[in-house]
Amino acid sequence: MMGVCLLCSCNNKKIIDEKHTFDRNIWNRFTMEEFSFNVPNIDDYYNIDIMVAVDTLRYRYDMVPLAVNLISPDGEKRRILTSVALKEKDRWRGEMKDGYRTAQGRTRSYFSFNKKGQYQMEVGQQTSQYDLEGIHSVAVKIEKAKLDYSNLD
Repeated sequence: MMGVCLLCSCNNKKIIDEKHTFDRNIWNRFTMEEFSFNVPNIDDYYNIDIMVAVDTLRYRYDMVPLAVNLISPDGEKRRILTSVALKEKDRWRGEMKDGYRTAQGRTRSYFSFNKKGQYQMEVGQQTSQYDLEGIHSVAVKIEKAKLDYSNLD
C-alpha cells in the first residue's frame, strides 16, 4: 500500500529526513504516516519541515491540509494543524522531481523538544476526501535551526 524511502545524511544537524510514498498516488484520510526519530538533547532548537510531492495532473487543490501528532518518549502527544501550500497566485510552488511537483512547508521554526529520546511523528491529510488523489509522497525533515544573533540591538 505504501512505500518507504529513507534518506540518510552524514549531516549531524539533521535528526530526520525521511520520505513515504503512496501506492497509486492516493492518500487515505484515515491513514497516518508514522515517522520515528531520536532527539539527542534538549538544548538545541529545530526547524520542522514537511514536503509533499503531487501529480499536478491529478491534484487540483492549492494546498494540502495536514494534522501532525508529535509523541514524546514518555507518550505525551501534541497535535499540530498545518498545511503545505502547493500554489502561489495560481502557479505551482516547489520544484519538479521525478515527474512530481514537490513543495515544502515550515511546520515549526525554532522548536524545542522538552525531552531527549525516541519520538514518533504521525502525519495525516485533513481534507474531506476519503481518498486524496494525486499525492505521491510526504516527507519530514527536522534539523537544527540556525540562530542569527546579528540583528539584535
